[in-house]
Amino acid sequence: MNIQSLHQELLSEIIKHSGQPTKHTFLDSYLGNSHPRYPISIPILRTVAKDWLKLQTLSTVDFFQLISALIMAPSSTEKMVAGILLDYAKANLKEIDPNQIDTWLNHLEGWAEIDTLCYGDFKVDDVLENWVAWKKVLVKLNKDKNINKRRASLVLLCKPLTRSSDKRIASLAFQFIESLKHEKEVLLTKAISWTLRSMVKLHRSDLKKYIQKNKSSLPAIAVRETLKKIETGKKNG
Repeated sequence: MNIQSLHQELLSEIIKHSGQPTKHTFLDSYLGNSHPRYPISIPILRTVAKDWLKLQTLSTVDFFQLISALIMAPSSTEKMVAGILLDYAKANLKEIDPNQIDTWLNHLEGWAEIDTLCYGDFKVDDVLENWVAWKKVLVKLNKDKNINKRRASLVLLCKPLTRSSDKRIASLAFQFIESLKHEKEVLLTKAISWTLRSMVKLHRSDLKKYIQKNKSSLPAIAVRETLKKIETGKKNG
């Protein structure tokens, strides 16, 4: 199958519902990257991706090749639609090699691109079934010099923490937070807060003990938002 043709076909659908790539100083700062993007809202982009995917018959190999092509494309919109497609094709994800995520992350920058790829796509049962391989990649990401990969190591755990009480996931999350809690960049402090808040429902006891023990060394925003989530069910409430 011609992956380039599929890529161009999907891109044409995106352009049809938006316009030409643009750069905006405010959005560059907010989204954390300077990649060109198409002026299309995320809800519309999701609809375009979902409708387009319904018309395709792709093997798992072809699907992952398309995802790679999109992630390596110049625009942030193409990179983000790759993560959206993963969300709509979860059956293919059972066969993913976690190392592929590390490779994809070489082409992503800023919270919007990282989170679209890393949050919510991968089923917790599939992760736990292949835990040794996943843990190896996650630990590698957590120690990487690339701050985007360090954020990804946390974001990849957020959804599993809300779906499983398996202590292996929580233990790894605490380990990662310990290794990153002294960094001051918002890209990481907010990810630490998100990870801690993800533990409120299924890991509450261990979370309370951890917060109490490490309150003074954790980012203040993470402590504040997590305690508020424990108390009210919301990070700001």
